Amino acid sequence: MGYEGMVIILLLLIVALLAAVLRQGFQRDAAIDALGDQMQARFRSEANELFARLETDRSLRDRLGLHLGLPYSHYWSAAPDFLKLIVEHALIAKPVTIVECSSGLTTVMLARCCEMNGQGRLFSLENGPDYAARTRSALERYDLTARANVLDAPLVPHTLGGWAFQWYALDDLPDLSIDMLVIDGPPGFIQRHSRYPALPLLFDKLADGCVVFMDDAARPDEQEIIGLWKDEFPGLEHEYVDTERGCAIFRLNRSQADTGHSAEAL
Repeated sequence: MGYEGMVIILLLLIVALLAAVLRQGFQRDAAIDALGDQMQARFRSEANELFARLETDRSLRDRLGLHLGLPYSHYWSAAPDFLKLIVEHALIAKPVTIVECSSGLTTVMLARCCEMNGQGRLFSLENGPDYAARTRSALERYDLTARANVLDAPLVPHTLGGWAFQWYALDDLPDLSIDMLVIDGPPGFIQRHSRYPALPLLFDKLADGCVVFMDDAARPDEQEIIGLWKDEFPGLEHEYVDTERGCAIFRLNRSQADTGHSAEAL
């Protein structure tokens, strides 16, 4: 269901709530009044948040000229405030090579940023064939295939510091210097610290000054990953942005980086 549908449902709920309150008429007592006020405040807050999401989403689509449909998934797609962060960075920093873990909305928007910048290429690691196909279809629809490659990257075993992970296969990822890394997968339910392998496995490919964005950083598991990365990679400058799901931003300073990094902190 898209944002517009969610807004309509929420508005119908608000109307139903107000009708129920009015039906109480003169029979309402102080307790019912208080409950009604609380429910109205809750719905008003949720409505404001939903309208803000919708406005940010529309603003992004207008800015990037994306009005022919996007590969949106209610449960898996990044929230508009995270999308806004990575789009703004891509348009300002103009990265030459972008790598992302997972594909979808982020892929199309970042590919459009590369096109608008007149430079840059995106490589998306995607373990789901259906998601990969949907993203490729969207890229073709917007004539962005020259700016983005969705790589079939099944989850395969990786051992880091004696710990086993299921993470993306890197066989098809070109040996390029990465200027921007976006981490929005694999899903957290697969394993503990599911997104941890991203930096240990890609660190040597990161360019000096590379900026890393990790979505869902408000979750406890991602908070632990942030702590592990900060201990393991001293050259990373960390910033937390209080988005809907939390966003961790890292900037790599190679002059301070510990080239002898390891996964022993696990």
